Amino acid sequence: MALPTVSIDNRDIILLSGFETVKTFAPETSVKNPFVVIFDERQLVREVKNDNNDAVAYGYVAGRWVAVA
Repeated sequence: MALPTVSIDNRDIILLSGFETVKTFAPETSVKNPFVVIFDERQLVREVKNDNNDAVAYGYVAGRWVAVA
């Protein structure tokens, strides 16, 4: 399974945890489109912008975002 990436301030951030993949189904096309729900997205944006300017990967641990790489 590929890990999702998000773009924050023109930086690609890899999410190692803290997300849930929801499969959607379009009845007219019979194609499944994955949709990613990010836990506590506002806190992730704050962490990326303010606390860890050079981190490229984050995980959601014990209710908070942690820079891991």
